[in-house]
Amino acid sequence: MSIGAIKIAKLYPDAIIPKRKSDGAVGFDACAHNIQSRDEERRMTNNLEKPVTIDPSDALLFGIGVVIELPMGYEIQVRPRSGLANIFDMELSNSPGTVDPDFRGEVGILLRNRGKKQFEVKKGMRIAQLIFSPVEIPAFLEVPLSKLSKTKRGEGGFGSTQLFGDGFGTIGYELEIARLDRHFMRMVISASELSDCIRGCKFTDGKVEKDSEGRFIGQQRRFGCVIARGLNVVSTGFNCQYPGAEKCANVGCLRDALKIPSGEQIEKCRAIHAEQMAIILATGSGISIKGATMYVNAEPCAFCARMIAGLKLAGLEALVILKGQYPNNQLDLVRNAGIIVREVIM
Repeated sequence: MSIGAIKIAKLYPDAIIPKRKSDGAVGFDACAHNIQSRDEERRMTNNLEKPVTIDPSDALLFGIGVVIELPMGYEIQVRPRSGLANIFDMELSNSPGTVDPDFRGEVGILLRNRGKKQFEVKKGMRIAQLIFSPVEIPAFLEVPLSKLSKTKRGEGGFGSTQLFGDGFGTIGYELEIARLDRHFMRMVISASELSDCIRGCKFTDGKVEKDSEGRFIGQQRRFGCVIARGLNVVSTGFNCQYPGAEKCANVGCLRDALKIPSGEQIEKCRAIHAEQMAIILATGSGISIKGATMYVNAEPCAFCARMIAGLKLAGLEALVILKGQYPNNQLDLVRNAGIIVREVIM
């Protein structure tokens, strides 16, 4: 996520603009420029043109020489650098500090020496990191205490979640997630009954046999998909012939005709997979899948697994599969993309 370009102004020509030091870093390293100590005389006579030392248990407030204009709804968290903390026992006294969007002063770093030796700070030294974070500004609705919802934890405060064991929330949270997973998996199974794949079906007089509910008898590839966010269904899908393709029920299964083993040459098929249909219907309707979970009643094929992994870029959070159904050994591909994978037993 990006907040785009933000305005930053140097207070001094030699001030250093905060920078990230690696492609994956989220923190912008902030460099010491001057002393903002309570000792104003010291600040005026030593603007870090010469190094200063911080005695054990002492702290100095350093300026980084820049002013940053944040958009409303964002903050800067000022956090310690792990290297300084680990090697020299240098910390931030007010960690994490906060820079508000209406602040127009020089960003300061309150560096404290928690170690047993003096620590020397030079001009341009990286002494902290800045994290840019979105924040929520709530409106309060005052109600009587009796109107607040009851929880298992109740009034338990410091230490109430225990040093060992599950505490108050883990088991209950996981049970609720499992309950929702089963709920949506039942929808997946229902959607799969719309499949018109005829692989494995019985033919009589050139026609596919159907049961009393119109489902193909002997059907082996009945797959469904549901994409949900919270309690809301975003999209559904099932495997079927793509638009314009010859109907397999009329001309027979292409894969059966070519004698292609299961899981091989998946491109030689007239089908849209259930995952593909659900994604197409969501994107075609302009519906975002950010923060959503995908439910399927079989492990995805190699192609769909790559597509689901790519949905990490669109914000897909989790994939839930029906355990033991049509294993394809592609789940690590999805996990490695950073998508949570859960299994449901029905």
